[in-house]
Amino acid sequence: MFEVLPQSTDTSIGFRVSGKVSAQDYQQLMPRLDEAIASHGKINLLVVVEDFDGYDGLDAAKADLHFGTNEYRQVEKAAFVGDGKWMARIVKIMDPFTRNTDERTFALDQLDEAWAWITSDA
Repeated sequence: MFEVLPQSTDTSIGFRVSGKVSAQDYQQLMPRLDEAIASHGKINLLVVVEDFDGYDGLDAAKADLHFGTNEYRQVEKAAFVGDGKWMARIVKIMDPFTRNTDERTFALDQLDEAWAWITSDA
């Protein structure tokens, strides 16, 4: 499930990922991201991962792959917030494929720092 965070702006969109993610979840989130990209060209993302339990079927995994190979190219900065070293490893593995995006990981107790980073001009 995706929950858009209330701190989101037109160009810096944050969302929480939890439970099982379905293809329908992507269908609900993508219009918001597509609209921001169409209006501003580049966006920043903040992704809070808590209690993520994987994908609810192949269609959800395909939707994630589609996002990663299409819209994600328009992401200037991406902050991944969560507990565990696994997130840092995944971001590192993704790096060769996402070189145009500045990506950082933050612990859950660093959420304010993550917001400050994606909304800064630096």
